[in-house]
Amino acid sequence: MVDKPFFSQWPQDIGMNAVILHKMLGKILRSRKLRSLLHEGAWLAIVLALALGAFTWNHEAVFFGGEVYYTDGDCYSRMTRVRMIEDGGLRPIRHHNWENFPEGTTPHTTMPLDALIAGLSQILRLFSEKHLALAGAWISPLLGVGLLVFLSVWSAAARLPYRRAMLLLVAVSPIIAHGFQLGRPDHQSLLVLLLAVALAAEVEIWRGGAKGWRYVSAASWAFALWVSLFEPLILLGVVLIARWLCRGRRPQDEAKNTRCWAWPVVLFVGILAVMLWIDGWRAAGFHPAFARWALNIGELRSAGWGGIFSWCGWLLAAAPVLLAWRWIRDRERLCGLWLALVSVAAGLSLYHARWGYFLALIFAISLPWILPSMRMPWLAWLVFFISLWPVAAEWDRRLYPEDEAFRARVENIADAVALREAALILRERPVGGVVAPWWFCPAIVWWSGQPCVGGTSHQSLPGIVESCEFYIGEEPDPEFLKKRKVVYILVYEPDRLISNSEQILGRPATGPTIAERLYTAREEAPLGQKKIFANRFFKVYEVAP
Repeated sequence: MVDKPFFSQWPQDIGMNAVILHKMLGKILRSRKLRSLLHEGAWLAIVLALALGAFTWNHEAVFFGGEVYYTDGDCYSRMTRVRMIEDGGLRPIRHHNWENFPEGTTPHTTMPLDALIAGLSQILRLFSEKHLALAGAWISPLLGVGLLVFLSVWSAAARLPYRRAMLLLVAVSPIIAHGFQLGRPDHQSLLVLLLAVALAAEVEIWRGGAKGWRYVSAASWAFALWVSLFEPLILLGVVLIARWLCRGRRPQDEAKNTRCWAWPVVLFVGILAVMLWIDGWRAAGFHPAFARWALNIGELRSAGWGGIFSWCGWLLAAAPVLLAWRWIRDRERLCGLWLALVSVAAGLSLYHARWGYFLALIFAISLPWILPSMRMPWLAWLVFFISLWPVAAEWDRRLYPEDEAFRARVENIADAVALREAALILRERPVGGVVAPWWFCPAIVWWSGQPCVGGTSHQSLPGIVESCEFYIGEEPDPEFLKKRKVVYILVYEPDRLISNSEQILGRPATGPTIAERLYTAREEAPLGQKKIFANRFFKVYEVAP
């Protein structure tokens, strides 16, 4: 008997394999785990799309005319630090000599976010000449994406109920979007991410999760304290008190619990020791003019109930009651933790709006414990979506501003472009101190490389106050010019400059001011200075020797 050629069996084998493969795929697609994974992936994709839209809604103001403009002065200061790292290597920067010139400042800014931006810049160097500016623009949105991916994976693994509501609120909350905003390389973005990891680890510890979560908790809290000592320290205190009051522990477990926490505590202390070694301890008193200056800083004002609801929705008002009810009725100990955190964060947000980032994050993560208090899922979802009405109204105001708000936004963009033109004039000129409106100083430093007498940090208040006194004076003070090594004077629209100076100083101008005389001068400067540049909004003078 002659054997058939091997290739003659191929059609039959292929048909059999196709049938087997079809059956296998059918079983896989009918798998509950795969369907759940596909659903989670689809929801994460939707949430990420919403989040990226929320984080980058201001892209037209950031990427304008082929340049990158940041959202506020502190961001320019951050990027000046990163530029120093790129020029001189990764190192701690404990002194800013470009603000409050020539004394400088000892800022609270620390290294972790600087290092992240510098690392991203090295990656973007492969694709763009403006890699540093782009790294500063994109670092916060990327951290926001990291936050959503982490919360999605953690909540799915923990099988938290209503986890999709949590992700949705994180994606669309206006205050969280502000923390992760395009063109805002500020420490809140990294801090919110680290605190989210710390709170997730705390949940797993309370639920008896894997021992590795203790190390995650220790590391995330320590790095959060490295980024900023203020907010994480208060929240960590609340967590520890709630753990002591609400979690409970059997006496026979005391020794075992102590042994389990020994190495995580060592990790926590070790990271803080590295923090002190790299960035040191920085503390400074407040200037007498701090309270008047703080009135210009939005994060240092009260948020008010309207602001809080626009960040979290109306459900926040009922959250303490619902959490307390579940804590008592269902003996759900984690409700006690969230009750303490939500209450403290809401109270602090009513005092200072800077706490809004953490209030919205805490409230969002607590939703899997708030919404189950409503027994019927359809009712819980209905209440949740209705409660988001003030959040939607806030986005409507941002995306479609009314006439006055729209004009202010256009003027801010025009100011930024005109300021860059004025600052670039100083780039090639001899180094010298610049007197300028304090809120423009970090941008002037970034674009020109020249140091400024003022700044946007409270450590710059000595220079800010002296600059205000200079602008509302009738004649320039030679001692001030000599002490501050002033070589250049930048003047801006005098009404705003004078009114802000009067507010910070707590007294009105007494006569024709230097700001008015320099701004309205046409050809020759009335005070002996040489005009070297002028555009629609700014004039720059060089001080005569």
